[in-house]
Amino acid sequence: MRRLIAVLALSSAAPLAWADDFRIDCTPAAGMSCAEAFRDVAKDVTALVNYKILGPAEPAGLLGFSVAAIGSYAPVKNEDAWRTLTSRDISEIGMAGGVVTAGLPLGFDVGFFYTGIPSSGGAAAYGAQVRYAVLDGGVAMPALAIGANYTSTNNIDDFDYSAWGVDAVLSKGFAFLTPYVGGGYVSSRTKAADGVKQTYDLRDESVDAGRFFAGVRIAMFFFDLTPEYERFGRNDVYNLRLGLSF
Repeated sequence: MRRLIAVLALSSAAPLAWADDFRIDCTPAAGMSCAEAFRDVAKDVTALVNYKILGPAEPAGLLGFSVAAIGSYAPVKNEDAWRTLTSRDISEIGMAGGVVTAGLPLGFDVGFFYTGIPSSGGAAAYGAQVRYAVLDGGVAMPALAIGANYTSTNNIDDFDYSAWGVDAVLSKGFAFLTPYVGGGYVSSRTKAADGVKQTYDLRDESVDAGRFFAGVRIAMFFFDLTPEYERFGRNDVYNLRLGLSF
């Protein structure tokens, strides 16, 4: 939690904090080729750079609107692969940025996020989500929502990343607390730049995995704090949202 708060604090000066500038400088290691390292690194990247739910299932309602700072932190599961692919020791990756959500008619919500990677010379990650409230929830009834999302990156010299996902979220409010749980599926594609691909004989990598997440929205007047734990494949991801809703 302290790491996430630090990342969010830094986001006012730098929208996205990454463990290191992602540069492919591969040195094959015993038992691991550059292609194998790229495949394993793609798993860690997908765990971090996918659309974060960070909220319960209740719809925002017509004209409902929120803006928030978000942060994510993930210990990498493939340290040897990162060392082989980048010639650096990387044990954790993180990001911080902003997200806006808006309520639409008929129980639909939309959300958009954008984050920059200042150490990478203008690189960015961005994405969008559309969600539908199957159940609005109430005093005795939980809320249920389903959604689809898309995430991509640009201005990263050595690779391109994109992903889509689907999720379902179940939540039930109690006073100012709204715990929620959910699960879904993410499919990503990570593609090395042509020159890098030829130099190190890399292939395009697809990562397809399920994810589970659980969190709690703590709301006080217009403000909310939402810590969330996410399990993506073998990766643990810790997410946090600090928001303002209208």
